[in-house]
Amino acid sequence: MEHQRDVWCLPVPSTAFLGAGASFAECLGREIRLTFSYEGDDDSVTVVTIAFCGVEAFKCTYFSAADASVVMAYDKVISTRGSEWLEGARLNLKRRGIDSAGLEHFMITFDDGPTYECLARSIRIDQDVDAKGA
Repeated sequence: MEHQRDVWCLPVPSTAFLGAGASFAECLGREIRLTFSYEGDDDSVTVVTIAFCGVEAFKCTYFSAADASVVMAYDKVISTRGSEWLEGARLNLKRRGIDSAGLEHFMITFDDGPTYECLARSIRIDQDVDAKGA
């Protein structure tokens, strides 16, 4: 049975992102990052990084290939416990003697996609403000 909770909501709609929208990076140490920036009312630019840590798997689905479930994650990070993907990964980890405690299925959808999903143990949000824009 799936249980969903909202983890974090974007500070602005994804339609307000500067540049090409959110960028994706696969980092060392089983971490993936989504980074985007937006302009504030005072002309400051805020750069936001969503880091998923302890990643076991990730995927990206563009809007045309996504099912209706992605709407739940529009402009916010959600966590779904008990998804088929998560349960399959937990079984595989158990077979290999790896602890899956704390593993969650995170998802976020940006305007016009894509939807990013990952199986990770934690999430970190960093927000850096440039006082006069970039």
